[in-house]
Amino acid sequence: MNEKNNFDIVRFSLAFIVMLVHAAEVTRSADIRFLSQFLNSDFAVRGFFAISGFLIAKSYLRSKSLTSYFIKRAQRILPAYIFVIVLCFVIGMCLTTLPLMDFLKNKETIKYLIANFSFLNFIQPSLPGVFTSNPNQPMDGSLWTIKAELTLYVLLPFIVPLMKKSPLKVWSIIFIISCAWFFYFTSLYTGPKADTLAKQFVSLSSFFFFGSLLAIHQPTFDRLKEITIVSLVVFLLFKNTQYSFIIEPIAFSSVVILFCTNLCKEVKISQYGDLSYGMYLYHWPIIQVLQHFGLFATNAFIGLGLTIVITLALAYTSWNVLESRFLKRAHHKQPSIAPPTNIARD
Repeated sequence: MNEKNNFDIVRFSLAFIVMLVHAAEVTRSADIRFLSQFLNSDFAVRGFFAISGFLIAKSYLRSKSLTSYFIKRAQRILPAYIFVIVLCFVIGMCLTTLPLMDFLKNKETIKYLIANFSFLNFIQPSLPGVFTSNPNQPMDGSLWTIKAELTLYVLLPFIVPLMKKSPLKVWSIIFIISCAWFFYFTSLYTGPKADTLAKQFVSLSSFFFFGSLLAIHQPTFDRLKEITIVSLVVFLLFKNTQYSFIIEPIAFSSVVILFCTNLCKEVKISQYGDLSYGMYLYHWPIIQVLQHFGLFATNAFIGLGLTIVITLALAYTSWNVLESRFLKRAHHKQPSIAPPTNIARD
């Protein structure tokens, strides 16, 4: 970053929340069930999308070309993503109950590799004979957000030029479409995979592009504190109603961006690397492996502690050995958090 900010520590905190909640939900351990009751992984994921919308819009505006923009996005996302798919496949080979050759020849194994390397994780999230005794079988249930993230990366170069011309109108259209999509699949549609469809990139776009709006529209960014306070008050008033989803894109996005940009003194953790992405990718298979070997059944808190330690170690190693090297090749430079002043005012 070119200016002081707290993006690193906020993203780290959001990834940590997701890890704790998944530890409770994936293992279904009664001892740590309180984690999913007191922490909200939906807020954390949506906060990630808001931050991503802000930072990726900055990155796009600084890119010399569209090709440069997409190369930078690929070099940030793909190395660790490909590694975690390979890691899950190796775990599967080691832990499957099937004979190794049967496992390798199994249609589900081939389908898993094709689907996950294509970012279509929902098509085949599990491997044959792996984690069959665990409460949940997916190898890495966190990966569903990556396809949504990539879709929004592709849409951003089309949206940002429009948003620069008419920021609030463009975001309002995205907001209406996003809310209508979410409402339809949570309240009207009762068919198969309604919950999955409700969480796709369309509903997440209002969070992502509100972050982008803050990145490119000076007047909105200048009023961030007021927007945060008002939206949080409205959210709290409607929190227990079926209409809370309407205010969430503004409330959740504004509060995380406020914490990132100008709420408190900078907390530096950059000396350890950017661990949040690795933490997000790796924690689920680690939880599954520890659950497989009975750690959470023996003592859920020991299992949780080992999950945290191993995830942090793997994320640190991944950043320093794998991820940062690709970013160096791209001459990766973090964008300034200050919005440009030459943007059309809506």
